[in-house]
Amino acid sequence: MGKSLQSTTEKTVTGRAFRIRHLALEVANLEKSIAFYQGVFGMKVLRVRDNPIRNDIAAYLGYNDEQKDVSIELYQFLNGRPNLPPERGFHFALAVENIESVYDRAIKAGATSKTPPQNNRPNSVNKFAFICDPDGHEIELTENAHGGQK
Repeated sequence: MGKSLQSTTEKTVTGRAFRIRHLALEVANLEKSIAFYQGVFGMKVLRVRDNPIRNDIAAYLGYNDEQKDVSIELYQFLNGRPNLPPERGFHFALAVENIESVYDRAIKAGATSKTPPQNNRPNSVNKFAFICDPDGHEIELTENAHGGQK
């Protein structure tokens, strides 16, 4: 692969370079979900696309260039949800500063609490919390006091 696609997120397997491009989440109301992710997490809309074949519309949100960094794809089916299996056991994590503030802002914006902010382990200064966005997608918030692993 060309150097333009290489980043620190790529791993090489059998000579091929890979990176996570986006996480896709089905939402009930695209505009409401965009407002939630922008208002709570400061994400920006990187692009919007519609797909008449699938009859859906999607917005890609993130912090930087979608071609280099991971983004979140929020998509809404326009004529009802097709027969897809329910999501089970999936969550994504966001590293944050001041976890209590982000957690409170999320709850005020319509998220529900699964696990309030707390230390990862006894005597740990690193913290985590779990919330669900307005569509029920589970989000882990992490705060690492020293920038290391949780």
